[in-house]
Amino acid sequence: MTKKTHPGTLSVCMIVKNEEPIVARCIESVREAADQIIVVDTGSSDSTAEVADKAGAEVYSFSWNDNFSDARNESLKRATGEWILWLDADDIVAPDSIPLLCKLKKQKPDRVLAFTVRNERPGNTGTEFVQARMFPNRPDIFFERRIHEQMMPSAIRAGLTMESHPVVIEHHGYADPAALRVKAKRNVGLLLQEYQHLAGDPVITVEIADSYLLMEEYDDAVKWYKEVLKIPGCRESLPSIAGQALLGLGNILNKQENFSEAIEYLKEASEISSWRTDTLFSLAVAQEMSGEIEESISILRKICTSEARPGQVGVDFRAASIKAYLRLIRILTEQNRLEEAFAVIQDALLKHGDRPEIRNMAGKCYLKAGKLIDSLHEFEKSIKIIVEGNLEAYLGLCIIYRIAGAFERAGETLAVVTPLFGENPRFMVFRSFISGQRDSSVENYQTVLEDLRREFFYTF
Repeated sequence: MTKKTHPGTLSVCMIVKNEEPIVARCIESVREAADQIIVVDTGSSDSTAEVADKAGAEVYSFSWNDNFSDARNESLKRATGEWILWLDADDIVAPDSIPLLCKLKKQKPDRVLAFTVRNERPGNTGTEFVQARMFPNRPDIFFERRIHEQMMPSAIRAGLTMESHPVVIEHHGYADPAALRVKAKRNVGLLLQEYQHLAGDPVITVEIADSYLLMEEYDDAVKWYKEVLKIPGCRESLPSIAGQALLGLGNILNKQENFSEAIEYLKEASEISSWRTDTLFSLAVAQEMSGEIEESISILRKICTSEARPGQVGVDFRAASIKAYLRLIRILTEQNRLEEAFAVIQDALLKHGDRPEIRNMAGKCYLKAGKLIDSLHEFEKSIKIIVEGNLEAYLGLCIIYRIAGAFERAGETLAVVTPLFGENPRFMVFRSFISGQRDSSVENYQTVLEDLRREFFYTF
């Protein structure tokens, strides 16, 4: 039976619980593009439902049953729009994306639309991945799985393909690493329940492994990743899932400094999922640490020229790109291949000039080359982007002042930022070194100092 919908309209579907402080913000962000906003409350003990109702949403109650898909599908049942956009309460649709969203809802509903999801975190401007978010309102398209719910499998069965559009959704739920570990611990319990009914399911198996990795319980993560690879035909029929498992194993081996074995897993992962730049970056790390410098440089250059693309597994293309530029510039600078480093810097600034860490790395490279004015400008631009936590930029300025003989200005800068970084061991070591008086209160003083000198290419 075909579901009756209104042509050219968009229903926004959300599930929420105890989101009183933020639910109205989400609703307001998408109001201009939405023809209907549905909020399914799964048992809030605060005023979430009242706030959502006041903000103009249709609010429904759903008894939580430890199944995210059931709750999502309850919201889909209420939708009357020809298109559905699913959001979480901690999402915000970027204002610049509203006109495009209004245009997309007028298109023929014959595909799934993937948007850029930007995870906002303290101290930077966010990391990004591409995710299926908007799809036709049809009974045969629905969410599946108790946890880490997905609608794409049903869309694929219905014969739909996915295409990417530059709509940006800002997600604010991944700011606190400790909170992420708590979520992972909760999730793994639900995933293990699901596994009892779907033993051998590759998606559930890899999600269990990913949760253990996030919880830093590496032995359990390795066990479950290897379970994925034991599933008959997994590499051939589900290369994205097999690639995720191989990447997880490679990342754990990198953490354990077993780089030669990591390379074996990561090379296989990159062959299975050649589009995954996060896999390529992990391979480049393992190669560099194994002494395969030219191989690492080649991989990093490939990442820097790659374009984001949607896939079955969400990949943070922007983070991989930023990390690749930072590592490539550092390696080239350490090898005194400065002209090559300068060319990479210009490309990095064009793509990621809003990132303080890119500006800081450029400043360090120019400092190494004796280009003090260029270095000064990069550190100053970095501070304009962000002050809080931006110790590297201030240290860079102080090094420049001392090289230029402006000792008084270096001292003034250190005094000004002491309230910001006074308890930071790296700042304390740098300040005491510059003053010529070793601070005995800092543990591992010499180690911290050597790390700092290496970080700034031994320019002080």
